[in-house]
This record gives sequence, C-alpha cells and structure tokens, in this order.
Amino acid sequence: MSGVLLFERAAPSFAASLAKRGHHIVYRANESNHCPGCGRSHWYIGRISAECGFCGTAVPLAETSVVEAAPPARRKSNANASADQRRFPRMPAKGRELQLLVDGSPTNFALHNISEGGVMGDTLPDLVPGAKVQVRFEGGILVPAVVKWAENGLVGLAFIDPIILDHSDETRN
Repeated sequence: MSGVLLFERAAPSFAASLAKRGHHIVYRANESNHCPGCGRSHWYIGRISAECGFCGTAVPLAETSVVEAAPPARRKSNANASADQRRFPRMPAKGRELQLLVDGSPTNFALHNISEGGVMGDTLPDLVPGAKVQVRFEGGILVPAVVKWAENGLVGLAFIDPIILDHSDETRN
C-alpha cells in the first residue's frame, strides 16, 4: 500500500519552491494556457493534470502536490495536530549568542531555542514582523531569515530555506 499517492491542493510555499527549480510547463488555473504540443487552448482538467483537447498532451496542474498516503492508524487526529503544529523539533539554546544583521548592521542576539526552520530569542527594538535579516552563525555562516513574530520580549525568525543542524552532541546508546 506504500505505493499509493494522494494528491491535494498545495500550500503557497510549495509553489514558491517550484520557482527555484527553473522552468516547468504546468497548467495554471484562471490563466490562459496554451498547449506546448500544438499551441491550442482547449483543455480537459482533472484532479492532478490537464490534457489538451486536440493533441492529448498532458501537463500537471500548478496547484497540486504529491503526498504519500499513510495508513489510517498512523495519521494524526485533529486534536493532536492542533496541539503542536511545528514542522521541525526545537532544541534548547539558552546561553548561546549569535549575531543578527539588520540592514547590514551586526547586533548580538541571545537564543532561546533553534530548529532547522528558525530560531527564537530575545527581541531587538528594530525587529517587526516581515523584516528580512541575516543570522550569522559561529564560523561566519550567514543564513537569511524573516521575522515571523515579536511579542513579550521574544522574537521568532524563520529561515528562508531550512538548515541542517548538527546533532552530534546528543547522547548516543
């Protein structure tokens, strides 16, 4: 049963990641679409693809994504899913300081936790949601991020692209 795939409408972030991969011919809803095979614009629209009504060329819909089907026992219930909707597990980082580059100016930033998707730390006066910053890690690595929220003296930054964290300090069996 693991070979069964489910197709559903994709989140806007999925469409943004497609743009990074280069040119892909797709059918876009609410736009004038011309067939790459014959140039005509009569389409039969399905759930995951559109087929040219003249030559039969099939192209994927831009708004779909592929998700592997999971057996019902492994799916999360809505009650459990709403309790914690984080994509990446958080690691405590109290006492660790990094630098933020806000408009190119370096500022010390005290972390509270870190994940592959972002960081949380003490807020700075110039940080407002939507602001773009860069996080400078030890060793000088710069990672672009966006301020997602700032409240109660804390700020949440989301990395533009997820990073890979080194888990080598974790205890092993």
